[in-house]
Amino acid sequence: MENKLFSQCEREILERLADAGPKGLNKGGLRLPGKTSERGKACWKVLNRLLNDGEVGNLGTPKRPCYVTREHFKPLEIAYEHIENCAREAGVRLGSKRALLTGLSGAAKKKFDEALKLLVAEGVLIRLKWAGKPVYLHVSALPQTASVKILHPPTKSATPEIKTPDADAIRRAYQEAVNIVGYPDVLIHEVFLCLGGALEPFKQALLEACRSGWVVPSVGDWALVSPEERQSALLINGQPHLQIRIKE
Repeated sequence: MENKLFSQCEREILERLADAGPKGLNKGGLRLPGKTSERGKACWKVLNRLLNDGEVGNLGTPKRPCYVTREHFKPLEIAYEHIENCAREAGVRLGSKRALLTGLSGAAKKKFDEALKLLVAEGVLIRLKWAGKPVYLHVSALPQTASVKILHPPTKSATPEIKTPDADAIRRAYQEAVNIVGYPDVLIHEVFLCLGGALEPFKQALLEACRSGWVVPSVGDWALVSPEERQSALLINGQPHLQIRIKE
């Protein structure tokens, strides 16, 4: 008789959770009998066993549970998706860990650090520093065509009618920018303004110059520049570089 009661409780719990899908159910949604009744004691005992066995997971907290079946218990994936969406929606605004964590709770919140590291390792988020603290930027906020690794050959332009600046033109524009700002490490955007023309061919020429070694890129401070200045950044080995210096 007792085994039959346990089986009925297990079937009801799993069926209700299966119907709920990834949204899950709280205690009220499970509609379990009170813990004082014989049936209630059996059902709560079954629920605890299902949790311990991993057949059911709690995406919420002990006080505010959200029960789901095993197939929907994916706290790492939930944290990953939440962080990526927050960073993507932020655009060019830098996101702190606290900002990215907002909205997560329970089991997914516990997986926040792991998901954040995974997003950085996969190149989905760019890790920067602002006032000594880590901040994060979604890669979609960077100029897509600047994503070229320094050790690989550049992709040939599909529009040959757009003139690519030569080394002499870049050197002249760089020297003009140095004369304006007064120091050798200048924003790429300043050099571009002095040079004129199309931005993307200029950036491709700079990437080639970096590979050749006569242009030295530097990271700069992402938090202190404008969106227009960020558009001129070179993405080298997964990190945006805002400044350059030309060797004598």
